[in-house]
Amino acid sequence: MYEELPIIGKDLIEQFSVGDLVSWKRLVQDKTGIILEIFITEASSRQFPFAKIYIMGEDIRDNVLLSNLTNLSRVQD
Repeated sequence: MYEELPIIGKDLIEQFSVGDLVSWKRLVQDKTGIILEIFITEASSRQFPFAKIYIMGEDIRDNVLLSNLTNLSRVQD
């Protein structure tokens, strides 16, 4: 019987939306970007919520764990 893997940080999914302006630290540098997509990735028999982010000033996209993000500005409904 298939058992669903737990999602670590499931509550974070409700705190972020596509279009939100977010920041995070990569190594020692602060980054800012816009969330393009929120998705779940499996690792070590668990699931983790990630965001695909357009990084401002670098014109690239990267996947960042939601728990590493700080919301600077939320999209209005």
